[in-house]
Amino acid sequence: MSDQQARPSPARGILQALLPVALWWVVVVTATAVSWASMPVGLDASYDYLDDYPVWVQSLVRWDSNYYLRIAEHGYTSPEMPAFFPLYPLLVHLVAMTGLAYPYAGALVSLLATLVAVFFLRRLAIDHFGSELLQRRAVTLFLFGPAAFFLAAVYTEAVFCALAFAAFSFARRRQWFAACLALGLLTATRLPAIVVVGAVLVDHVAQNLRERRVVTRSTAWFLLTPLGLAGYLWYGARKLGDPLAFLRAYDDAWTYQVFDPNIAATLWHVVTEWWGFVLADDLEHVFRNGLGLFAWLLCLVVTVVSVREQPAGFTALSLGTLVFVALNSNLQAVNRYTLVLFPVLFAVVGSRFFRDESRFAALLAASGSVMVLSAVLFTHAEWVG
Repeated sequence: MSDQQARPSPARGILQALLPVALWWVVVVTATAVSWASMPVGLDASYDYLDDYPVWVQSLVRWDSNYYLRIAEHGYTSPEMPAFFPLYPLLVHLVAMTGLAYPYAGALVSLLATLVAVFFLRRLAIDHFGSELLQRRAVTLFLFGPAAFFLAAVYTEAVFCALAFAAFSFARRRQWFAACLALGLLTATRLPAIVVVGAVLVDHVAQNLRERRVVTRSTAWFLLTPLGLAGYLWYGARKLGDPLAFLRAYDDAWTYQVFDPNIAATLWHVVTEWWGFVLADDLEHVFRNGLGLFAWLLCLVVTVVSVREQPAGFTALSLGTLVFVALNSNLQAVNRYTLVLFPVLFAVVGSRFFRDESRFAALLAASGSVMVLSAVLFTHAEWVG
């Protein structure tokens, strides 16, 4: 394969990302709109402000979306709000300054960020595989993964994936300034960004070690990576009276989320709780509570099995993310946090087992079905994160 084929121009890359993203977005919006029209949706008063918006907009605004939109419009006005990092609501605010209503602006930011994420995922896949077929499969499985509907929602997932994929893509091409700039923005998006920073640093060191070096001039660019988090700490100290306001917020609003380093105990608790739902034939909770658990276990198994076939930074991203999210006392948000684990995607689509077209098609159908069902539940204000 020629270098021109392996590394298409940015314009061509964006155009090639447009079709799969558009198809995915239509599937998500159609599924949620149809479910809304066919089944009554009972929502509390916190969603009343959405009554005048089309169904497809309303279906993308659930749970934390309300916080992001309120922050975008009014800033941090209550003690629990600092739990939500500022980059995504800032982008929504900037788009809304054009005159677009905030719910539309939130959906547009997520859609555009998904396009950017797919663009950089394609670059990563082409550089990793050197194969157009495998990069297409990686993109398709990403967009139709079990939690991929979160990319369309008014949530940070699309922006987080876009910046994380960009950072790794630049890093693999040794464009360290661009990689670290993306990481600097990422640390203003969500706290797990620190895992991505560490993983890219591992990739940097691994690349240097192959040349029998550890530190180079480009290592200095990593000083840019904490700027987003540092800026938020400064804002917390200056405007909110506490640089750690984003952590204090959990003490009041999310008391069920407790730091617990005993990952084995957390997993045991989650497994036994899920098995209790199985024994009780509580299918709704079997599905909802099983998503995070099985996403975590599946990603762990795939990461361990593929450890010898992936760059060190890829493995560091997967293991670091899985450990980080399991340091909570539950796995309620794990499903969407695995969206960023492109190394797991690469390991699956690159495996011999799924090289067979019919097997990959079956995997995609199963994964897409779970995504559609999850999107429908999310529309009905059921938590499937």
